[in-house]
Amino acid sequence: MKIAPILKLVRLSALPSAWADQFGGMALAAALAPILRYRFEPLKLVWLLPMSLGIYLGGMALNDVMHVRKDRLLRKPRPIVTGELTMGQGHATTALLFLIGIGFGFAVGCGLAVLVLIALIFLYNHLAAGRIVGVDVEHPRAWTISSVMVIAACRAVHVCLPLIAHVGLPHLGVMTKQPVVLLFAGSVLLYFCLVTIVSLFEDSGGGRKALLFVTLALLPAVLGLPAYLLSLPGTAKSPILGIFVPLLVLVGLLTMLWRRLDAARREPTPPNLGACVGAGIRGEALLMCGFALMLVHDQPWWGLLALAMYPAGALLSKWISLT
Repeated sequence: MKIAPILKLVRLSALPSAWADQFGGMALAAALAPILRYRFEPLKLVWLLPMSLGIYLGGMALNDVMHVRKDRLLRKPRPIVTGELTMGQGHATTALLFLIGIGFGFAVGCGLAVLVLIALIFLYNHLAAGRIVGVDVEHPRAWTISSVMVIAACRAVHVCLPLIAHVGLPHLGVMTKQPVVLLFAGSVLLYFCLVTIVSLFEDSGGGRKALLFVTLALLPAVLGLPAYLLSLPGTAKSPILGIFVPLLVLVGLLTMLWRRLDAARREPTPPNLGACVGAGIRGEALLMCGFALMLVHDQPWWGLLALAMYPAGALLSKWISLT
């Protein structure tokens, strides 16, 4: 079996974005360690990265497997649709990747959360597949709204896995009482709701009103957590790494996304909308960089590692499409 179709199936170019989540999540875990009184373990990252690889790429492969009828009708050049891979190979790749994710998840201490996440991934793909009616694909409004919320929830859970690995799922109530956790996860949830809304128009074009809403809603998604952190006492201990640099990164993210969205509003064609979606997925690395630096400016490597995922994703996307 050739490797190139497998890499296209799992959308390898999206992996840096998923790993940026883990770096951001480690920064969150480091920031909360003194408050929740657990021992922060940087070496957990060794288990978290392959766990994330298995979950995320497995979800991408599952998308192609569950959407093959829809992709054929829409003539998408997916590996299974083009005949580069068989359905059996798609199923086998998906199962292997999910097993990797589950295995490393239990090894690092967040296996139950991984199982919940994979269940949500299956639910999203079921909802997003729509209904095949003759030669048309129909997407009931309730299904569409639900799919947007579910995939965004998947990302919010994914970014919190490092914290869950440190605290444990039974102590979820303790975690959710922390405003920083709620804002961190909520920001990611809103951010990916907005990215997914844009993706709904990627096949057919249009959606000018939705794009305007996304443009406005990006502001609280990107700057909500920083605004809260800046309101806390002691934030100015490191004005360069703790304030100036992360805000510069986050403003750069907003500027980049707004420019893409403006171009898409003027010409809402599938290529322009696809460019917005790709920029949004790659931009997760910048979001995590900004958040990580503000959370633990005394451990800047988490933010810098997240930042490094942005050029990595951009380079891979030149070879393998994100969407």
